[in-house]
Parts: sequence; structure tokens; C-alpha cells
Amino acid sequence: MNVSVNDDIQLKKSENAWKPGMKREGLAEDPETQRTQDLFRKVRSILNKLTPQKFNQLMKQVTDLTIDTEERLKGVIDLVFEKAIDEPSFSVAYGNMCRCLATLKVPMTDKPNTTVNFRKLLLNRCQKEFEKDKVDDVVFERKQKELDSAASATERERLQEELEEAKDKARRRSIGNIKFIGELFKLKMLTEAIMHDCVVKLLKNHDEESLECLCRLLTTIGKDLDFEKAKPRMDQYFNQMEKIVKERKTSSRIRFMLQDVIDLRLAIFSEEEEEEEEEIGGGGQMGGMIGTVTQFTLQTKPLPIKG
Repeated sequence: MNVSVNDDIQLKKSENAWKPGMKREGLAEDPETQRTQDLFRKVRSILNKLTPQKFNQLMKQVTDLTIDTEERLKGVIDLVFEKAIDEPSFSVAYGNMCRCLATLKVPMTDKPNTTVNFRKLLLNRCQKEFEKDKVDDVVFERKQKELDSAASATERERLQEELEEAKDKARRRSIGNIKFIGELFKLKMLTEAIMHDCVVKLLKNHDEESLECLCRLLTTIGKDLDFEKAKPRMDQYFNQMEKIVKERKTSSRIRFMLQDVIDLRLAIFSEEEEEEEEEIGGGGQMGGMIGTVTQFTLQTKPLPIKG
């Protein structure tokens, strides 16, 4: 059948046909739901424009938004978190955005007379991301079983590619998550416990990208983790790093990075033994001694939130 662009085509009309810009009868959103969705759209728009240069201007737009329920606050945190993971090069900016929202409190959904703050919900979100690894492991195990029982070479090749792609995506997400968490820790928004989880995860992964992230993380925040009570755990981490260096299974670039961090820790310990009275003074000698982390200065004073 040949059809000309000038022919008048008659299509069968459905009684329940979708019409753009119109909602089906009886399915209209309530005003509160609409306001929540409008808020999320505005936050997405702001995040898409975020750069170090525009930070203060866009942060003012965020603080002018009405974030007054637990659902809305959780949604905003999810949006910032996902963006920070996808764009680890801007993790400093997203971290500072969280710092500016740190004082925000909203009523809890199930306990209206009790408030929950931004920091608590942010910590829950970080923990949720770590628990996602267990779900990923189950998916990888299922894909591996499918691969092992594949009937043909073509199917095996396809399943192998899918498995590697899924693992690579999960690893990159994990590293983006850890970089962001490192920034939040530097801003005193997270506890040492979650940072230890990050170090363990990076050492467990053993790929070069994870080991490089480990070096950057310990260079930036290692000093804040390496106090007397945590020394046994830190010793375990550095013993494992020394083992990786000696095994020579990684590239020379990664081995040199690992050795630099190991030497840095030893140098700091030597200095502290000589000048114990200055231990409290600097607070961040580990940071900045190896130029692997690019930072920029931003105004991080918490701003008033409209709510």
C-alpha cells in the first residue's frame, strides 16, 4: 500500500485515548503531591546548572524553596546524592550544598510532633547506598549462574559482556559514592564509622581505580581517622596496602601512590613523636601533602531555609 504525504488518513479513535496536557478523569494529583513534584523539578534544574562559579547564586535559589516535609527533604537528598555520584568531579560542590542545608529540620511523617534533620536523613541515605552492594552481589551471582549454564558460545559471550558491564557500572557508582562521602566527612557531616566502611570496600575491590580512590581518600582524611583508638584498624589497612605493593600485581603508578601514602603516615608519626604538643594544632597534615585532590573555596556557612 502506497501512501502519499498529501493523502487524508483516517485513524480509528479510541474512547480512552491519551490527550497531552490532560489527566484522566479521577486521576488528578492532589495539590500537595503536585507541589512536591514541582519542588523536585526545580531542584533538578538547579543541580543541572551547578558549577563552582555559580554555587552561591544557585544555593540561594535552593534556600528559597519550600522543603517542609520528610518526603520532600528525602527527595532533595536523593537528587543531590545521585547527582554527586554521577559527577564525582563536582563532589566538593555537592558536599558544600549539603553543608548549607545541614540546619534544615522537618516534621517526621509518622511522628508529626518530632523533627528529623537533614544530617540524619543524609546518613541514612549513605547507609542505604552501602547496603545496595549486597543487592548487586545477588544480581552478579545470578548472572554468573546464567553464564555458566549458557548453551552456546554466542550466548556466553553476550552474558559475559552483560556481567562485566554491570560490575563496571557498580564499581564506578561505588567510587563516586565514596568520593562524595569523603567530602561530607571533611565537612564534619558524617562519622568515622562510615569512612572505615569506605576504606574496607576500596581495599576489597582491588582494582586500580578503587586503589587510586583509596589513596586520595586516605591522603585527604586519613589523619582524622588515625587516632589512638582506631590505630589497630588503620594498621590493618596499611599492612594490606604494603602487601599489594610487594605483590607487584598493579601498575607502577598505583604502587607509587600506595607507597607515598604509606610513607606519609610514617612521616606524620615520626613528627608527632618529636613534637607531641603540636598534635592538636594542625588537624589536617595529611591533607594537601600529595596533590591528588582538586579543591576550590566556597562559602559554606549554613544559610536560612524557607520552610
